[in-house]
Amino acid sequence: MKTLRFNFCHPIKGFANLIQLKSAKSTEYRVSFDSKDSNLVEIPIGDCLIGQWKVVLNWEYDDELFVHQKEFEVK
Repeated sequence: MKTLRFNFCHPIKGFANLIQLKSAKSTEYRVSFDSKDSNLVEIPIGDCLIGQWKVVLNWEYDDELFVHQKEFEVK
């Protein structure tokens, strides 16, 4: 299974939006995640079509909201 992996300094819980870029038809997936006792978050990308994508991670930690964006390519 293809995944994106993110390693954090602490356990986190939130959601990720996967957004297809440069496409005539806008495709977007929303995935929840919970790293539980580990610091590793794995986002499955097996349903993503070939092309350019952006992942937007949203989570809360110590009563603060955080966002991280990263572009990636599915081949």
